[in-house]
Amino acid sequence: MKRFLIFLAGMALLAACEKPTGAEQQNTLSVSPKSLSFQTAGESKLSLTVSSNIRWTATVANGGSWCSLSAYTGEGNATLDVTAVTNLTDQPRTTEITFAASGCSPVSVSVSQVAGEAQDKTVTQTLTAEDLSWDGEKRANVTYQLNVYSFADSDGDGWGDLRGVTQHLDYFDELGVSALWLSPVQTSMSYHGYDVIDYNEINPKLGTEDDFRELIDMAKARGIKIYMDYVLNHTGNENPWFKAACVNPGSPYRNYYVFEDKPGESVTGGMGQWYSSSSGELGYHGLLHFKLDATNASQPKLTITKTTDNAQSGNTDTSVKWFIYDNNAIRMYKTGNNIFEITLSINNDWGVLVKDDATLWDDHKWGARADDKLVEFGTPKTLVKGSAANDLIFGGTSVQYYASFDASMPDLYYGPAASAATSPAFKDLVASVDKWIQLGVAGLRLDAVIWIYQKNTTANVAFLKQWYDSCNTLWKANGGQGDFYMVGEAWCDNAEEMAPYYEGLPSNFNFYYWYTLKDRIGKGKGDDFATTLVSFQKQFRKYRSDFIDAIKLSNHDEDRAAEDLGRSLAKEKLAAAVLLTSPGKPYIYQGEELGYWGSKGKGDEYVRTPIKWTRSGAVPSAALSGKVDNNMLSAEISVEAQNENEASLLRLYQCFSQLRNEYKALAGGEMTPVNTSSSALSAWTVTSDGQTALVVHNFSGSKAAASFGTQDLSRCVALTGTATLKTTSRGDVVSDRVLTLDPYSSAVFILHN
Repeated sequence: MKRFLIFLAGMALLAACEKPTGAEQQNTLSVSPKSLSFQTAGESKLSLTVSSNIRWTATVANGGSWCSLSAYTGEGNATLDVTAVTNLTDQPRTTEITFAASGCSPVSVSVSQVAGEAQDKTVTQTLTAEDLSWDGEKRANVTYQLNVYSFADSDGDGWGDLRGVTQHLDYFDELGVSALWLSPVQTSMSYHGYDVIDYNEINPKLGTEDDFRELIDMAKARGIKIYMDYVLNHTGNENPWFKAACVNPGSPYRNYYVFEDKPGESVTGGMGQWYSSSSGELGYHGLLHFKLDATNASQPKLTITKTTDNAQSGNTDTSVKWFIYDNNAIRMYKTGNNIFEITLSINNDWGVLVKDDATLWDDHKWGARADDKLVEFGTPKTLVKGSAANDLIFGGTSVQYYASFDASMPDLYYGPAASAATSPAFKDLVASVDKWIQLGVAGLRLDAVIWIYQKNTTANVAFLKQWYDSCNTLWKANGGQGDFYMVGEAWCDNAEEMAPYYEGLPSNFNFYYWYTLKDRIGKGKGDDFATTLVSFQKQFRKYRSDFIDAIKLSNHDEDRAAEDLGRSLAKEKLAAAVLLTSPGKPYIYQGEELGYWGSKGKGDEYVRTPIKWTRSGAVPSAALSGKVDNNMLSAEISVEAQNENEASLLRLYQCFSQLRNEYKALAGGEMTPVNTSSSALSAWTVTSDGQTALVVHNFSGSKAAASFGTQDLSRCVALTGTATLKTTSRGDVVSDRVLTLDPYSSAVFILHN
């Protein structure tokens, strides 16, 4: 009986294993150990033991990709390898492995690994600039210099005119321009206007006073000021003041010019010369006989008599060295021992001279003493030579006047510099400015200021201070806000010589800016450009703390910037980008934004070229007597074509001028040079009112790179050419950023806002 019971029990057990039920079997899952700790940063393995009676699965938590298992699912018991890859960061890391099986609670194992030594990771990206978001406010004081006579023609007569300027105010808006410097618009003798006839009247070739008023008003509505070009050193010799002064020695206008009786400070060390002005008949029209007695070779005597004899042709005997000069040198005949004679038909308005060489002048010229110029027929006159020799004249009166530039431009006279404001010429000129200020003119550009007192800096500065103070007083009296703007053409040999002119004027043209820039671009060397600019500013600040540095490339009196840069579009774009990212008040000269080239060697007209507005339209060239380079003025250099071409020079000027207006750091920031350790790169920061911009230019024809450390260069706001940024980091920490610029490329970053 007992054996039977045992048999029944065994059969029951066998039935239970073959046909298990949920109530009869319990699923199990366990894992050990419950934590793994990798004590090395390198790749290593540890083991886990899984105990289970059913199928299980394993998963690694997010962020645990550094940790892997030899198997992620299995049946029953298993031993698993857990592998940790090398920790390349300087931080420890953790994750969690979770095992799961049906009917069992999940089992978690925590995994950790010690910190490793961080490794560098580099990422290189090609930079792109942010879209420009200029709000239209003109913060940057960009000024455009234009020649009214060749800018735009409104009536088809071939002359640029004031209405033509008004019709193109949209053009200046797109350029972000806040002021226009107009070439002289007053009545003058020549096309360029620097020989003024009347300071109070508009040149009728350019339009009317109403046209000028309309331009001023419409420009002002767009936030654009008008500056007039003013000539204080001289007038034209057709100016009524000068004519009256020459005709009448008692005229009050004798005190308006530098005549021989009062040179004073006005001609000391000057570059000009004395010219003779006359009233009446100085020359002669008719037959005259000339007899020269050269017995005393150092004091020859000339006797001139009227005659009815026939005129002679010049002597062909080259052994005779004496000539009568009547617009041509005519050789005399030897008629005795050291006696020379000839009969000539004289026809001129200035007189005659004697020469001892047909072509040479200086000490080969013989004439009358300054106090004995009038010819008395039949009476011998002792001659003097060289600089002491004056024309022998036949009637009328003559007076010597001084002109720095040309006989047609007599110098004005202001008396002693210390009291220049009391001189009649000064008072009349200030009165003329009052008229234009009342009309709405907001500033003046002063021509040739170093020659007013012939490079006498102390005298010129004293004069200019009185001039500026007088005009500024008029400005304020007429309701002008702030101070009147005035910029001087103090074209000295170097910045150190020019700097004292800031005692007299708030602004002066910085010619040395362009000289430095074109020199450095030519050499492919940018590393000292910013430090050179700062050195200029330090010199200017010695004389005026609030100086306005008028920076520019070329102007109407210089070879074109494009000419100096070898007509290289890449270099022209670089020069434009540098100009519009430099501290100061930038000036853009007419046509510079289109890439015009030209040299003064063929004539001034070739650097004053008209604007070509459309591909096929005519240009206003009448004022220039047609002296334009039509090969340059192709369809593709026109405003129309360049506006349609995103890669054009004009579009770059528009972009960088608007950029300067958008960011206050670029508009008026203080410059700090940045050392890049690259000779090709020029870099600086400009800071204003809490905003800082970093500017980097490549002055060379090769790629150039520089490290900017951990500086955040994420906000690139302007770019010419191609630039890449290589960022090196360890983990999440940036250790270095290297900027690489293509040849002649530029990049601008906002660092702080």
